[in-house]
Amino acid sequence: MSLTRQKIIDAATTLFNEKGYSITSVQDIAEKLNVTKAALYYYISSKEEILYAIFDQTMTTAEKRLEKLLSEEMTVEEKIRGVIYNHIMAVFDEAPRIAIFFTEQAHLLPENLASIRRRQRDYEERVAGVIGEGMEKNILRKIEILPTVYAILGMCNWLYHWYEPTGRVKPADLADLYAGIVLSGILRKPVTGCP
Repeated sequence: MSLTRQKIIDAATTLFNEKGYSITSVQDIAEKLNVTKAALYYYISSKEEILYAIFDQTMTTAEKRLEKLLSEEMTVEEKIRGVIYNHIMAVFDEAPRIAIFFTEQAHLLPENLASIRRRQRDYEERVAGVIGEGMEKNILRKIEILPTVYAILGMCNWLYHWYEPTGRVKPADLADLYAGIVLSGILRKPVTGCP
């Protein structure tokens, strides 16, 4: 097998999910890849570097989806639906990394944790901008913006706890369901098809 930094990250992701970050050693990662620790250290400097790479890739997926969405011309309602759809799909695309993202932050170096939290705030502020736009245009009711953003993202993030990919409900169906719930609560006029 040709060893790459990404293969190391992927192997570590599997082990961190199976055993937890604290219990997993660099030796465990090397054994999973059937290489020596020295071979790993050619690509990475520490286990924490791998952990930060997992966080970085998870954030990057969500950021790219949001950036693409917000660059397109659409209504506020369409943007909110898109934010929910994109965030749910980011959770599914990054499924192996999401649990690590939400459970292993305490193991990041302080400067790396600060970087991730800054990026999370930036992401939340961009979503808040959509809600603010809706209020300015009198499309949405007057609501507290940040609590609304936290509610929307929290609802999407929680999927990693319970969602079964082999289950009856598909990600796109969940996105429609969640968007309907959110919009029926914040739009000035009822969502089509909702009471």
